[in-house]
Amino acid sequence: MNRFLGLLGLWLGSCLAGAAEVPKTLHLTWEGDPCTTMTAQWLRGPGLGDRPEKGKGEEVRWKKAGDPTWQVVRSTSTEFPDPKKMGMPRWSLSRVRWKGLEAGGEYIFQVKDSPEQRFRTAPLEMGKELIFAEGGDANSSSAAEEMLTLACQKNPLFFSLGGDIAYSDGKDVPREIRFWELWQRAGRGTDGRLIPFVAGIGNHEVQGGYWQEGASFEDMKKRAPFFFALFGGLYQRDEPVAMDFGNYLSLLLLDSGHITPMERQTDWLEKNLAARKSVPWVFVSWHIACYPSGRKWNAQPMIGYARKEWIPLIEKSDATAVFNHHDHDMQRVESEGRGGRKVMVFGNGSIGVEPREAVCREAIPMRKAYAQENYVNIVTLREKSVEVVTLGRKGRELDRTELSQRAK
Repeated sequence: MNRFLGLLGLWLGSCLAGAAEVPKTLHLTWEGDPCTTMTAQWLRGPGLGDRPEKGKGEEVRWKKAGDPTWQVVRSTSTEFPDPKKMGMPRWSLSRVRWKGLEAGGEYIFQVKDSPEQRFRTAPLEMGKELIFAEGGDANSSSAAEEMLTLACQKNPLFFSLGGDIAYSDGKDVPREIRFWELWQRAGRGTDGRLIPFVAGIGNHEVQGGYWQEGASFEDMKKRAPFFFALFGGLYQRDEPVAMDFGNYLSLLLLDSGHITPMERQTDWLEKNLAARKSVPWVFVSWHIACYPSGRKWNAQPMIGYARKEWIPLIEKSDATAVFNHHDHDMQRVESEGRGGRKVMVFGNGSIGVEPREAVCREAIPMRKAYAQENYVNIVTLREKSVEVVTLGRKGRELDRTELSQRAK
């Protein structure tokens, strides 16, 4: 009997040992309509599993939850940039793209024989309420893992991270990998569902941090090789990105002078705000805080430009609010109102970095809330109002505010 149990244990152990693990850097993102598409991607190479043979992807089974039949696709595989390595890149990027999915549908997929994973597309209509999460300046610290886990346990539709994701500066592959390993652990809802990641760009995605005089879009993409390898399907043109969720939510993702000069984006912003007058909830996000806290009022030219050119356009529009980052603390301010009304600006990016002490005296009278802490924003959309709850370490509530929908 003991011998039988021992053999059974060995057999079970060998089965478990032979089962593939979930890709360590697996994450979801959108490159198209969030209601009908999804992209899954993961890295292979040293420490991350064998790279697929050239021209051969990995088998991925998938189906809509509840369907009896699996469908099979193969991932694509491309070289992942490796600026510090001379010669052949060490890692590859595997990717599967789904199109024509059902809005608000739940799907199951499996990379080879690894455990099944789940995701959900965005609904076509908002329903009674909808949650998304937001923040910036993450890094791969223990604080970042705590805050991202906290946010994803609120079961948001997606997480929007407004730049300075891994702090890899477009050249440190191991550091980039550490963040995506962290996100694979943290970026899950309470039911294990994978939370899609919406990426914005910041200075720590770019070699040198900022647009270089005379550089073309293609030149600058080479300075942010990891960002464009992962998210170039969304950022295909030398302009900001608008993500539209059905007829209820739009995210306008701008670039505060890292790849594209800010001056080139102002007309785009004005046109895209006007085009979304009928959308109930419109949020505008970029990296560098136009109402600084951890640096002086005009410490960088991007600060003053956004305050002078972008904020008045947003004030004139029906946009709901602005998300800013970069200064490594929590600060909520109300804008100056030069465009005819004041808008709320949620900042200033401190998911997992060391929080900084505020030094900007001009911003102090404008503050509605402040904390020198790590934080994430949990945004709940309802029919007539939106609630933004800002959470700090261990889930402590730092701020709560409610915004009403403007009359259309």
